[in-house]
Amino acid sequence: MIEGDLGLDPPAQNKEMRIAYFVAFFAATLSFIDIGANNYRDKEIVGVNKKMTEYSLYQSKILKETLIQAERDLLFDLMRAGAVVASDTSIVHERLRKFDEGLDLVRSQQAELMNGSVPDAPAQWTMPNINEELGKIKGLKNWEHEVEVLDLAGDKFDLASLLLELSLVMGAMGFIVRYPQAKTLFRWLMIGFGFMGIGFGLAGYFHALSL
Repeated sequence: MIEGDLGLDPPAQNKEMRIAYFVAFFAATLSFIDIGANNYRDKEIVGVNKKMTEYSLYQSKILKETLIQAERDLLFDLMRAGAVVASDTSIVHERLRKFDEGLDLVRSQQAELMNGSVPDAPAQWTMPNINEELGKIKGLKNWEHEVEVLDLAGDKFDLASLLLELSLVMGAMGFIVRYPQAKTLFRWLMIGFGFMGIGFGLAGYFHALSL
């Protein structure tokens, strides 16, 4: 019987080569999945930081609204109680008008920070970003959605990497063991884990690219 270069008969050698191709394919796929996982994990970290920045701004606007409202209510109560002389009434009304304008502005800023800047509506842009640019606020709701999607994609990538790594281990075991039944078992496990890993990896990309 003529043996091949691997010391095996031709049918067995061909089978070994096919398994080697599967191992190479799953290894390359794992690298591709890891690239996506690292890329979108970085985007998730950026998203969390951006969300926290806008959340801090939103909380500051809530506090500012409370302070303005308290000052306005105090001045209004003093005027209603007669503590303001008639000659000062016009000044008080002007001050109340400015308080109302301040409340309108801070409430508009809160809405923009929560929902994001309305596209192509400069008249509604009241909240500048850290670069003092108007109309660039993404909004807490949008950041929250993006972070949730990227977190879900990250979970898919992690599971895909785990399954592909298990696939490579099963493939290696298929080369090491000598019993034919064991070789067959490990090779089928390699193929099963490998294609499940690819499925979860594709799901991760699907979620991440949906943004």
